[in-house]
Parts: sequence; C-alpha cells; structure tokens
Amino acid sequence: MSTSATPVHPTPSDRSPQELWNAWNRLWNGDYAIADDFVSRTMRVNIPQHGMPDPDTLTDGPQIAAWISAFRSSYEDGASIRGELGPFFIGDYALGRWVFRGTWKGGRPAAATLEPGTEVTFRGVDILRFEDGRVAEYWLSDDQLDLYDQLGVLGDGPGAAQGPAPLAQRITGHSPDAARALLLERVLDLTAELLEDEGVRDTAGTETFLSLGLDSLLAVALRNHLETESGTALSSTVVFDCPTPQALAQHLWTRLEGGAGAPPADLSATLDRLEELADTAPETDRARLAERLARLAERLAPAPDAAPEQLDNASATELFAYLDSRLGPTGRAR
Repeated sequence: MSTSATPVHPTPSDRSPQELWNAWNRLWNGDYAIADDFVSRTMRVNIPQHGMPDPDTLTDGPQIAAWISAFRSSYEDGASIRGELGPFFIGDYALGRWVFRGTWKGGRPAAATLEPGTEVTFRGVDILRFEDGRVAEYWLSDDQLDLYDQLGVLGDGPGAAQGPAPLAQRITGHSPDAARALLLERVLDLTAELLEDEGVRDTAGTETFLSLGLDSLLAVALRNHLETESGTALSSTVVFDCPTPQALAQHLWTRLEGGAGAPPADLSATLDRLEELADTAPETDRARLAERLARLAERLAPAPDAAPEQLDNASATELFAYLDSRLGPTGRAR
C-alpha cells in the first residue's frame, strides 16, 4: 500500500523579495485579487500630500487595491506600469524605478484641460519594506509635475487654454472693491479645482494657501493659470509672496489696474490695505511679513551719496554695502 505525499504549499514567510516585488507590480497593473494575500494587515504608506488619500486610510490590502483602482479608473484598460530600473534588494527593502503609460479618459485630476484620449507617460520610484512575507511599508516618489503638465493642469503645457486675457475683461467697468471681489472669486475657484475641494470656494480668502492644502507643485499651477488669464507676467513665487487668496487677488488687481495708462497707485491706500490684512494674518506668516517689510524699509531709506573716487577706492565689502543701500540687498529670497 503506497501513500502519496501531501502537497506542501509555501507559507507567506517563504516568499522571496523578488516574488513580493512582482506581486506589487501585478497589483498596480490591476490584479486586485492578490492584495489581501500579499499586503500586510498593518500596512504603512508614505506618499505625497496632494492628489493622494490620507495614508491612515491605506492600512491593508483591500484599501490599497481600492486606491489603485481609483487611480487607474482615469485611464483606459491598457494602462500599464513597467519596471525601468532595478529592483535592487537590500535586506528587507526593495527599490526600483518604474514608468507609467496610459490613455487618459477623464476624471482626475479635475483641473486637467486636455480632452480625453490623451496619451501620457510619467515616472516614479517605489521603495518597499517586507515583513513576514508581505509588503509592510511603501514609499512613493513620482513626477506629478510632469503628469500635470501633460494634462494641461499647469496652464502652460500642451493643454493650456489660449486666447485673450479674461480677467482684465471681467473687471472692466467695476469699482475697485467689486473688481477685487471678482478676482478673489476666480482665485478661490482655481484653488478649489486644483485641490479638488469644492469647500474652498466658500472660504473667506483670508486662510493661507498652505493651510488650504496647496503645495509647491499646485502653487506653480495656480500661478501659471492666473498668468495666462491675466495676460501679465507674475513672479514664480507669487503664491508664496501673497500667501492668502485675498492677498493674491489684491496683487492681481494692482497689476491689472496699474499698467500703462493707468493712474499712479495710491501707496497710502495700499499700505492701509496691508495693515488690514496684517491684522488677520496667521502667526506663522507674521515673521515672514515683518522680514519683507524690514527689507522694504531699507530700500526706502535715503542712501548716502558717494563720490566716484570713493567708489574707485572702496573695498568689495564697502562696494556691496553701497549697492545694497541703493538697490536693496542682493541674493535674498523675495
């Protein structure tokens, strides 16, 4: 009488790092059924803040699968993620670079300006930590800026809207207060679209962009949209120089109304407005505001005259000090 050997099925702890890495890639390519088997029940996720869910909601396989499914729902079924470099294994960790290729069919990001059917390609890096034969922790770094540029979110990519400057037309014929209110409405609308948060439209505009959730990537997108719609050049740091929607709307109004042929700006009224905004500025912004005002005061202070022969004989330190007194300190962030 012969006995047959009982089949031996490997336990999760028997899985190799390569097997776990391959399973992770299968999951991102739509094989959601394996998620609960290969992802830890105490998963930890480290991902960028914008355009991503709360990491506390991604703690097991089914939640990870739902997140991936939501991402892939904006692309045609043929979308794929393929390894481009690696993976490299170091102990319980694995690292690899990937490339995503797919056809966008609409959805996220909501601020995209291109028509569905656009082919996109972008890259990223995954870092995985393994524990007890499962993926226990995940770090993601991807080039969202490149993806958003391809979908026209940034306002200056292939999907950027072309045409006249609508902001100038929108405020024509309105009083200063009404014009500022219209500009504030547009700033809030764009911010809400970029954040995919309709509640932003109903805010007062005195909250900082940072507190609303706008990161550096979206700050660039907001600046580019406003530059296109206003038809006027805006500083690349304008969203940080004007840290609230209300302050940014005021800056836009000044630029649009202060162009060629416009009456000189009322500096006294501008300072009054600044004092009003400063009273409502969060504590985190006050130190930065004080620093900028101090630099402005230095620029406005009368500079001592210097004879040509004094400049010829001045040391480098003295020469830079003189130029600072005339032009304002160099090499400082605005």
